[in-house]
Amino acid sequence: MVQTLQESHPNAGAVMMYGYLKAEGIYVQRNRIRKVLNDVNPMAAARRWSQALKRRVYKVPTPNSLWHMDAHMKLYR
Repeated sequence: MVQTLQESHPNAGAVMMYGYLKAEGIYVQRNRIRKVLNDVNPMAAARRWSQALKRRVYKVPTPNSLWHMDAHMKLYR
């Protein structure tokens, strides 16, 4: 089953594989899925890790000169 999903979705990671197997009624631990994916195709796992976002370093002149906000706004009644 792992190879079948890997052929149709080569960038599928452990989370997608977990959801696919759970939808099929197969319950497996995520750590075991990660190990199997790494055994089946280690180059794909390395490619997924290389595409991960890197943590950015900010240099600001003074405190409070750079603010970040997320776009999460709760709806109030």
